[in-house]
Amino acid sequence: MKRLITRLAVVMTAGAIAAVLPASSASALNRVSCTETGYLTLHNAGGSLCFANAGVQSVAIYGVDQIWTGNNKVTLEYVPRLGASATSETVEKWSYGKVTGDPIHKITRIRVW
Repeated sequence: MKRLITRLAVVMTAGAIAAVLPASSASALNRVSCTETGYLTLHNAGGSLCFANAGVQSVAIYGVDQIWTGNNKVTLEYVPRLGASATSETVEKWSYGKVTGDPIHKITRIRVW
């Protein structure tokens, strides 16, 4: 988790939550209201987005500055700053990370294990 926070600390400029793109029919991962601590929660200046269940989903979420994995092992594919190459990190269950410095430019894919 410390590695993720360190990498995220050197990343991008803000944005607001973008629309989540539709998931493929094989994905069970879905967006839910943020009513439980067990959900994956991504926060930015526009609020929070929460996800439940295992699966993979392509997304476009900008300016994330806090991540709570809840009861989920999570792999995030993201672009750390505008113009940078995409990278990915896997984070274990019950992990919290606050991005120091600039927030993540764009999360492009979420996988919940």
